Amino acid sequence: MVWAVSKDFGGSGLRVGVVYSQNEIFMEGLATSNIFSGVSGPMQYLMCEILTDDAFVDRFLEESRTRVIQSYRICTAKLEEMVLPFVPAEAGLFVYVDFSSLLPEKTFEWERKLGELMFEYAHLVLTPGASQRETRPGMFRICYAWVHPSILEVAMERLSRLVAKVRRMDWSDLQSRSLSSVLE
Repeated sequence: MVWAVSKDFGGSGLRVGVVYSQNEIFMEGLATSNIFSGVSGPMQYLMCEILTDDAFVDRFLEESRTRVIQSYRICTAKLEEMVLPFVPAEAGLFVYVDFSSLLPEKTFEWERKLGELMFEYAHLVLTPGASQRETRPGMFRICYAWVHPSILEVAMERLSRLVAKVRRMDWSDLQSRSLSSVLE
């Protein structure tokens, strides 16, 4: 079992986690890594205070579950509307999306160019497959739980407008003038 504050409590940057295993060989291997990844005393104290407040933890997790489900539905509904295949999430905070149909050639160079278009003209940062050791160009990871659902709706609408323009136009015609309306 692996548990971490950064994912389970939305505490991005709070590098506190727990590994539980009955595999003795695995645990022996982890024992030496603690030298480089110890949790500071103040952080241990903070985590103890948070995690022993049962009422807070229950309220936080219930609200978190509600928002994550809402955000997942916003994201996947828009992806279905755009007719972009994705791997449905069974847990977690990400959707893995196949944008390869937008690439003129199925290469990581074109994946990079698509990522640049997303960033420059829609102001979106999606994690490209190449940075995740994906073997198929055009795969991107969308973190749907990082922002408030109302902001996610705006982001997905921008993505939708960008995808529509890329599908409608030749890549050589995609430039500032033709993509300026993506942010409107």
